[in-house]
Amino acid sequence: MNGLYYLPLGGADEIGMNMYLYGYGPKGKQRWIMVDCGIGFPDAAHAPGVETMTPDPAFIAERKDKLDAIFITHAHEDHIGAIGSLWEQFGVPVYCTAFPSEIAKRKMEEAGQSPKQVKTVRHHDPVKAGDFEVTFFPMTHSVPETSALIIRTPLGTLFHTADFKFDPAPVYGEATDTAALTAIGDEGVLAIICDSTNVFEPGRSGGEAALAEPLREVISRCKGKVAATTFASNVARLKLLADAANANERAVVVAGRAMQRMIETGARSGVAADFPQVITEHQARDVPDQNLFYLVTGSQGEGRAAMARIANGSHPSVSLDRGDTVVFSSKTIPGNEVEVSRIYNKLVERGVQVIDSDAAPIHVSGHACRDELQELYGYLRPKFSIPMHGERRHLREHADMARTWGAEQAFVVTNGEMLLIEADGAKIVDDVPVGRLYRDGDVIIGAMDGVVRDRRKMALNGHIAVSVILDDSGQLVVESDVRTTGAPQKGRKGGAPVDQQIAEAVDDAIENAPKAKRKDDAQLEDLITVAARRMANKLWGKKPETVVFITRLEDD
Repeated sequence: MNGLYYLPLGGADEIGMNMYLYGYGPKGKQRWIMVDCGIGFPDAAHAPGVETMTPDPAFIAERKDKLDAIFITHAHEDHIGAIGSLWEQFGVPVYCTAFPSEIAKRKMEEAGQSPKQVKTVRHHDPVKAGDFEVTFFPMTHSVPETSALIIRTPLGTLFHTADFKFDPAPVYGEATDTAALTAIGDEGVLAIICDSTNVFEPGRSGGEAALAEPLREVISRCKGKVAATTFASNVARLKLLADAANANERAVVVAGRAMQRMIETGARSGVAADFPQVITEHQARDVPDQNLFYLVTGSQGEGRAAMARIANGSHPSVSLDRGDTVVFSSKTIPGNEVEVSRIYNKLVERGVQVIDSDAAPIHVSGHACRDELQELYGYLRPKFSIPMHGERRHLREHADMARTWGAEQAFVVTNGEMLLIEADGAKIVDDVPVGRLYRDGDVIIGAMDGVVRDRRKMALNGHIAVSVILDDSGQLVVESDVRTTGAPQKGRKGGAPVDQQIAEAVDDAIENAPKAKRKDDAQLEDLITVAARRMANKLWGKKPETVVFITRLEDD
């Protein structure tokens, strides 16, 4: 018997890394579509050295012959960022509207894939994919051309909101057509799959246009150079900042490739063709400080972004000092507080004034607050509610509120849980293994590959490399060579250097070992590892990761 299925692989137990599957058909033989293919940013303590992570798409990659299409709702990295690196595992067309299409094509090219696989569609034009008919419906958000998806199925209509808010006067695009939403509700909505990010926030998120005057006023009070940072994808906010700078007779310089790309994408797609004129960093050298305004990447404390380099005094062309100002027109994403605070403090040390949304009304959220969520439920009148795009606490709160907003039933579905949606209800019918893939440099590694685990151990405990040279009878030819990384030079009781004491412990262990053990590489490696780690633990209370190199010299 045919069934309608919902399966999140990412984004439904976290904020970010969105990847959702919808399936239709007999269990085990469903045909699928994917909605969004995003990345996340691991914290350095959990995954040291790793740049980004994605959901592990193994479930659908193993069934790619049953996947008909991928639909991208908007151009935020947590929804589109993995399309280039993961597409080869799917090999199906990617559909999105003009602005995200430009971003997706670039990501495909950067990953060595054909951008022709990205199909640009218009709002309201349905796309047929297996038993699904998907229509992009324009919504407002903090990036141009964000779309909800109307997913029509043989069982009924699903409304996948993506990220959204109700902005009464958006800077780019038009306000959400609430009459059209009401008409969709009149047709009947079986289930809404809905953004949960701000479900705990009362009231409304506020409109972008309302920031224009506060931004002009804040910049008017600044004396020296001014730099402002926000999310690079928020082209509307960038325009408001640039307009505010121009109103205060300041020339605009864009410092950061991500922002430059987004502004260029807005122009190419026609979404933001009226962006104010900017000058180059080279041209800025001839502009007096009081007439300079920089748009800068790095609002979330990213270590390699322009703002971090400015705070460190290492940016090649932008320097800020006493009397200058930095404006943070953004909200710090949970988890980034330490990095952002570090930049704040470094700027203050340089004598730079920092102004953020705690000091002035210069930011509004891109996600619907509770009153807006309730408003959407009022238009669509869905039978069922399936919260997504949130941590577990967001999903639970959203489900509880959805029942008060008119939904007959609400279901908390987290990553890996397969929900069977039926006319009279829904139930979890399967649990799919889910995990993470990490981008480490230019290589994709799995969470279970051991790379991140070993690196985390080294970060916590340090590293020992031991090299021993033996003759064919298993006797040491020279003293062992030990090199430690991430270890103190002296142990807690002083004495000889740590490296030397570990080397002596290794030599003693080898010399006192039975001949048979000294002649067997595997047994000898274990012996040396235990001796080195035991001595390290005695010297400073750590058991470092240990690597042993054994060289044997044989007589001719």
